[in-house]
Amino acid sequence: MKTLFIPYLLNRDWTHLQELLAVVSVLYVCVFVAVVIDLFFGVRRAKQLNIVRTSFGYRRTISKLTNYFGLMLMLSIADIVASVVFKMPYFTVAGAIGIVLVEAKSVFENLKQQEKSIAEVQSVLLKILENKDEIQAILALLNADKKEDKQ
Repeated sequence: MKTLFIPYLLNRDWTHLQELLAVVSVLYVCVFVAVVIDLFFGVRRAKQLNIVRTSFGYRRTISKLTNYFGLMLMLSIADIVASVVFKMPYFTVAGAIGIVLVEAKSVFENLKQQEKSIAEVQSVLLKILENKDEIQAILALLNADKKEDKQ
């Protein structure tokens, strides 16, 4: 598929230009979906850890989208300028792949953090079980003190 921006405009080849715009649109949608997936997993992790979700976090997502789409727009402009030489929007494709990889890493970090939290809970429970005799002795002492206070 030949996808040169400027020659298609000059030759008024609207069919090929529409195909090219469809490819670029898919790249933009991929970036948007990647950010939404990261938002979903971030909110899910915050809920599981009982972290309050504030407008600050949501604004960060909006800011991230703004930065990403600004970058994608700059790369698309670079592709338009380079369309005399290159036959595909290589800059936009590279930018979209990079952004999607960054967001995928963020999702995996959220999942690892969740697993780490579960591992921490398990280690605390194991320590409690190891020291159960001492805990029972402390509870017995506390219960004995309460009985003496009532009498």
